[in-house]
Amino acid sequence: MGLSSAGIGSGLNVNSLVSQLMSVESAPVTLLDTKEASYQAKLSSYGTLKSALAALQTAAKAISTPYTFSPIKANITDPTVLSASVSANAVAGNYNVEVQSLAQSQKLITGTGYANTTDVVGTGAITFNFGAYDTAVPPVFTGNTSKTAKTVTLGANTTLAGMRDAINAANMGVSASILNNGTSNYLTLTSNDTGAINALQITVSDPSLNAIAYNPTSGGTTNMAQIVAAKDAVIVVDNVKITKPSNTITDAIQGVTLNLTKTMPAGTTTKIALTRDTSSVQTAITAFVQAYNDANTAIKTATAFNTITGKGSVLTGDNTTRTIQTQLRAMFSAPVPGAPSGMAMLADVGISFQKDGSLAIDTAKLAAAATDPSKDLSKLFATTDSGKGYGYQMDVLIGKILSPVGTLIDRTNSVNKSIKDIGTQRDTINARLVGVEKRYRAQFTALDTLIASMTTTSNFLTQQLANLPKSA
Repeated sequence: MGLSSAGIGSGLNVNSLVSQLMSVESAPVTLLDTKEASYQAKLSSYGTLKSALAALQTAAKAISTPYTFSPIKANITDPTVLSASVSANAVAGNYNVEVQSLAQSQKLITGTGYANTTDVVGTGAITFNFGAYDTAVPPVFTGNTSKTAKTVTLGANTTLAGMRDAINAANMGVSASILNNGTSNYLTLTSNDTGAINALQITVSDPSLNAIAYNPTSGGTTNMAQIVAAKDAVIVVDNVKITKPSNTITDAIQGVTLNLTKTMPAGTTTKIALTRDTSSVQTAITAFVQAYNDANTAIKTATAFNTITGKGSVLTGDNTTRTIQTQLRAMFSAPVPGAPSGMAMLADVGISFQKDGSLAIDTAKLAAAATDPSKDLSKLFATTDSGKGYGYQMDVLIGKILSPVGTLIDRTNSVNKSIKDIGTQRDTINARLVGVEKRYRAQFTALDTLIASMTTTSNFLTQQLANLPKSA
C-alpha cells in the first residue's frame, strides 16, 4: 500500500526538496523572463520615440506650406456673407465688398408627371449641351467652349427611373433625380456647375422623348420647366463690379480667395481688412523647434550612459536610434536648395544648435526676420517653386522613418518577433518542467516508500532481538 503523503514514511521534506530542484530546473525560464523584460522596455522606449517623432512631423507639416508664412490675415466685418483665405502674395489693404448675387446651377423639371417611376417615358438618345442664353425673345444659345455636348443613349432604360439612372451613370455634368409631389413623379435635371455659361440645352433623338426636351431658342422644343435659372455671382469690390460663374472667386483681390455664402441688401457692404500678421508665423516656427527638442530629449534619455554607475539606458548603443538621431541633425547641416542668400540656414533667422544637440531661438532675430518684408521665411521652411524647405524635408524624413517599412517600425517588428519567440520557448520549457517535476515526485515517493519499508523492518528486527533470552 502506497503512502498517502510524501515524506511521511521517511521524514524527508519532499515538497521542499522538489521545490528546490525545480527552481534549478526553471533557471532557463527565469533567463527568458529577464530577456523578455528587456525587450518590453525597448518597445516602450521605441513607443516614446515614435510619439515624439510623430509630434515633430505634425509641427513640420504646419510650416511646410507657403500659406503658413503669409504675413497677411483677413478680417471680415460680416463673416456670414463671405469668408476669405489669404495666400503668400497678398498685400495689406482694406476693401469694401457688396455681394449682389450668388452663382447657382440651372435646374429643370418635366412638365409631365408620371404615376409610377416604372412608367415608360420614351426611347432613343438625349443630348446635353452647355452654354448661356441671352435675354432676347426667343433667346439665343451660346455654347460653352470649354465643354462638349454629351449624348446619353437610353437603350433599355426607357422608364422614368431608368432614364434617371442612365443620366447619372454617364457622369457628364448633369445630375438627375425624381421628385414626388404626393400624386405624381417628376424628373429633375441639374447642371453640376454653377454660372450662366453652364445652362442646359437638351435635345432628343425621338419624339417619344419630347417630355425631356429643353431648347427655348427659335424653332426648339421645350417641355421641361426651369425651377432655378443658371446665374453668375456678382460682387462689387470698391465700386468695381465683378461677375464670376462660381461662388469661389480667386482673382478679384490679389492673393485672396473669396467664398460667397449670402447676398446682401442693395447698397450695403462688408469690409475686408488685410493686415500684416507675423505672430502666427513665429508661433509655428517656435512649435517646430520645441517639437524637435522634445524628440532630441527622447533620444538622449533612451540612449544615455551613466558614467558613475557604469550602466546604460534601455537603448544605449542601439543602432536604429543612433541612425535616426544622425538623420535629424544632418538635415539642418546643409542649406535649403534654391533658397536666397541670407535665408538658407536656420542661423539666418536666429535658430542655432546647442552643445546638448537641442535648438535655441534668438527671439529678437526671429521676430526681425518675420517682420522684414524683404525676407520670405517660406523659402526656408516650406515647399516653394525654388526648393524644399526644412519643414517639408523633416515631414518627408519622418514619414519614411515611421512608414510601415521604415527603420523604426522595422525594428519594433523585430523586437515583437523576439518576444513572441521567447513566449514559444517558455511554453516549451514549461511543458518539459511538468514532466520533470512529475518524475522527481515519483522518485521521491518511491524512495519514501522504500525507507518506510526499511524502517518497518528495522523496527521489527529490533523488537525481535529485544525478546531473545539473554545469556548468563
